[in-house]
Amino acid sequence: MNIRRYKPELISLKSRPLRVLIIADSFLPYIDGVARVIENYAEQFEQKNVDYRILAPRYKLADLSVDEKYKGKIIRLKTSRLKWGSYEVFKFPIINEEQQLIDDFDPDIVHAHSPFVAGKIAVSLKNRYNIPIVFTMHKNFKQSVILATNSDLFGTLSGFLMNQFTRQIDHIFYVSNSSMKLNNFSDSIMQSVVGDGTKFKYTENSSDLAKKAIAKFNIDTAKHNLLFISKFIWEKNIKLLLDSFKTLLTVDKNYSLTMVGGDWNFDEIIEYAKELEIYKYINFTGWVNDEDLLKGLYLSHDLLISPSILDTFGLVVHEAASQGIASLVIKNSPSSEGIIDGENGYVTTQHEKQMADKIIEIFKNKHRLKVVGKNAMSLTKEWGEVIDISIEKYIETIKLFYEKDRIKRLKKVAEQVRAKFKK
Repeated sequence: MNIRRYKPELISLKSRPLRVLIIADSFLPYIDGVARVIENYAEQFEQKNVDYRILAPRYKLADLSVDEKYKGKIIRLKTSRLKWGSYEVFKFPIINEEQQLIDDFDPDIVHAHSPFVAGKIAVSLKNRYNIPIVFTMHKNFKQSVILATNSDLFGTLSGFLMNQFTRQIDHIFYVSNSSMKLNNFSDSIMQSVVGDGTKFKYTENSSDLAKKAIAKFNIDTAKHNLLFISKFIWEKNIKLLLDSFKTLLTVDKNYSLTMVGGDWNFDEIIEYAKELEIYKYINFTGWVNDEDLLKGLYLSHDLLISPSILDTFGLVVHEAASQGIASLVIKNSPSSEGIIDGENGYVTTQHEKQMADKIIEIFKNKHRLKVVGKNAMSLTKEWGEVIDISIEKYIETIKLFYEKDRIKRLKKVAEQVRAKFKK
């Protein structure tokens, strides 16, 4: 079987589904922003007659029964002994058994959600099948590595690897306009703002969902309740959050902070909260995978705090907005895109006292806070709309890829002919 393609199968796509191969270095059962994005892509693909396979880590200790609901559409790749924080790193090259499953799928396009080893696998598949790659830029990877390792050297190396990877991809999907402006990739690469969505909707049983979360996590509704949801890694600006919360408590003890998430720096963050003597004022829930319970957490809190400046899209900000809950974000961060301070959200600086002062100012008028939360609902975009844009961009990418490939092959033939006559 000839697995390499030399032209887009646009005619056959009229009678068969588009086949998309997704790869990322994280997926269920572990939860992070990327895993949740891919989960939503898969859900929408099912509704929109797009065939897909997800290349995900074969976690050594995790319960992978979650794959059953995907009916064979998850291909688990072996991982090496190397780990990046809590992430298990793919083995490269992939083994024959895994390769055969991908060959049988016969993808039209690869959609990578992570660079580095996942990106390396994506490039190898592009070369094997002669198909294009699209890549979603979920965060500023170079800056993230610098903050995670406290090393400019590792940051420079990751930046170099990132540039090497982007030379091999055909289309970059950005999830916000500000993210697109922050990056400086070659104009020869197609670049589009596709965005992310949220499937959370405000429901009639919202009060029941809130009550369940209040009961499960013992939330004191008499207090000013702040919410933080994220993977527990320092580069999410968690130190700023905790320092600001300590400053806040020196002014008023009637504040409570719920922190949802875990992994990687969890123990260090717990210890730091104890050092600051604020641990007893914080409710650490661990990961919350149940969607209704997560909605209940949003609904039972007054304000979401999202201090990260590295995420290219504030997924939790939009989830909170879907439930009528306002967010406090860092000024000029990607999460602040679309937010007008005091109208549909709030912005502050990366300074602990200014963040604390902003929170105090917000809670001086809780009625206005609720109005701002309701206004925030206009920020949200449904996943169906996002995936419609993605599918349109897939087709556009495929067409352009083979047009470039055809021109490249014609030039090669012309060079061979010229060389022959020179002899």
